[in-house]
Amino acid sequence: MEKKGFTTARSAPDLPERLIYIRANLTLQGSVEVLGECARNSGRTSAALNLVTLFMVGYFGLKTIYKEVAKRDTFRVLLTLFAVNHLVHFFFIHQYFQSQGSALEVSHNLHGTITFICLLSLPIILWNMDRLNKVLYYAVILHLFNITYFICKTFYSRYKPVDPAYLHQLGIVIMIGSLIYIIYRMYRERSVVFEDATSSVQVSGSRSTCVPALGPDQ
Repeated sequence: MEKKGFTTARSAPDLPERLIYIRANLTLQGSVEVLGECARNSGRTSAALNLVTLFMVGYFGLKTIYKEVAKRDTFRVLLTLFAVNHLVHFFFIHQYFQSQGSALEVSHNLHGTITFICLLSLPIILWNMDRLNKVLYYAVILHLFNITYFICKTFYSRYKPVDPAYLHQLGIVIMIGSLIYIIYRMYRERSVVFEDATSSVQVSGSRSTCVPALGPDQ
């Protein structure tokens, strides 16, 4: 199941990225315009994938997602799609800056660089870990909040007095609402025990049942 899901996650981004590039080529003239449109549309695709992930975590809860194989693999695929799509998005941005003779300064934005490394690394970690422990739980939640912060920041930068960018403002409101939904779900599933904790309780319980079996003379 995991191999099939991982293969799907690697191959699925090809179609939307090709459609983005084909559409840009058909509707625009000039490489700069094409690259700019591809960068914008791939960024919107990343925002949509992140929003679906937020809704999934808010609706089911991360602990519940990891208790069912199908939900867990779907969650993994979504994060993998986001990582691959965002890698393509970064490529389009780099090419766009290069076509204009400008350099994309990545090293000056430490927070953004760390975030980019994390969004590429997290799917690899998740595909190699079947159990959800407390560290991974809060790391994933923090990652989702951090990614959403960057997307909201990008959407807000579109706002100008001459162009209110109402769709981007609506997107920010929806994403903030999704984060509140996740906080609510975290509160509701606070009593759900992590799988590794459940295993340790079972082990200690089995040991305690073995002790009374020994006689006092033994």
